[in-house]
Amino acid sequence: MRPTVWTGPGPPRRARWAALVVAGLLGAGRLAVAEPDGAVSVPPQLSLPDAERIFLERGLDLLIAQYGAEGAEGDVRAAGAHPNPGLDVGTSWAPAAKHGLIYSLGPNASTSSTWGLSFGVSDNAAIEDQLSGKRSLRVEAATKALAAARLNVGDVKRLGLGGLRQAYVSAVMARLDVDAAKDSLDTYDKQLALNQKRYDEGAISGLDLSRATQAELEAQQTLDQASSGSKQATAALLFLLGVRGKAPEVTLTTPIGYGTLSRLKDATLEALAAEAADNRPDPKVAVANLDQAEVSVRQARRARFPDLSLSLGYSEQCSSGSCSSLPALNAGVQGNVPLLYQQQGEIQRAESNARAARQRVDKVKAQVLVDVTQAFAAYVSAKSQVERMEAKLLEQAKVSRDLAQHMYQRGAASFIDFMEAQRAYVASRLEYHQDLANYWNAVYGLEQATALPLREPAPR
Repeated sequence: MRPTVWTGPGPPRRARWAALVVAGLLGAGRLAVAEPDGAVSVPPQLSLPDAERIFLERGLDLLIAQYGAEGAEGDVRAAGAHPNPGLDVGTSWAPAAKHGLIYSLGPNASTSSTWGLSFGVSDNAAIEDQLSGKRSLRVEAATKALAAARLNVGDVKRLGLGGLRQAYVSAVMARLDVDAAKDSLDTYDKQLALNQKRYDEGAISGLDLSRATQAELEAQQTLDQASSGSKQATAALLFLLGVRGKAPEVTLTTPIGYGTLSRLKDATLEALAAEAADNRPDPKVAVANLDQAEVSVRQARRARFPDLSLSLGYSEQCSSGSCSSLPALNAGVQGNVPLLYQQQGEIQRAESNARAARQRVDKVKAQVLVDVTQAFAAYVSAKSQVERMEAKLLEQAKVSRDLAQHMYQRGAASFIDFMEAQRAYVASRLEYHQDLANYWNAVYGLEQATALPLREPAPR
């Protein structure tokens, strides 16, 4: 049988539809692989503002704090709810009998069966709960807890953004170290090739060739270590952004070059500490927790008043011929009598929690001053080190390396002199990168300590 060959201007309609379906399924499959449900999309060119935006959307600690605030909103609704009324419905049936259960007490019982019906309702202490103020105290305590939970979201945001920015700086610094290691390896490669040529010509000894080979291998080791450190720093940054699968390849586009901050030009420790006390959310969280603890003390004391439930009922009992009892209404009050225990343990626990909350307020306020003092000292020190490095130290190390290399190539210096100058130059570059990272980490740490934006807003 010969195969069918289509010779028209295009595939038949059925074939075209089949191709579209297959293409759609394949495309959907590719999309499912590329963007699994819940995956975090990180752009290949990742700036610090982009990282902050992704963190605010997907940061796990921030999401947990937000869910905690949502749960506190539910607690407020539950605290203000009134108890549902209770309903009690019952029926009874007595069969016809010639005597009672106890013969001596009831020998002439009814000879016809009787039926009984009863029902009642109870407020489940709703009225007492409202009049005694217990409900209002529950609502007040839950409202204080909600305020603390919302403030805690802001504190988690403050801490999380500070950690994210420092992780970003560490990743950028690690990549700068990789570039420095590559430059050093390239220098040693060229020097090794030159030494090999000069050795073949008999211009240097085998000792200098061996030293050049050793230096080139050490540079390869340094490059491997720097590459590993860069991957680890990038993985730590992506973890904070919510990446849980294979780390994507990203290029960090926000540099960490040195730049002065106008907002810190005339800053003083006293002014920064005062602003931190007003702006940081954690002292406000501590105060809100203290307010809640004090309300809990009032709740514990109010709980000594017993929960009283009011009830109202109706009952009747009749036989086929007549009713053996008239319809009756009944009302009652039910509750515990606080004779043996008056909430002493709960009151003691609540008062102890309130005293601890007062101490936490004092501790947090003191911690604010400590944080600002340490962060400001780190900023001043890091700023001084970067400026010193950029002013003379880094350039002088490069000049010494270049001069030693030139003199060695002309035979006026030994290879050891060149190696020492090269190592000093590489060490200065790495130190400079660390100084830059320390500077920006100090800036971000000061922002975290003061809860103030100290950098100029990024241009859009």
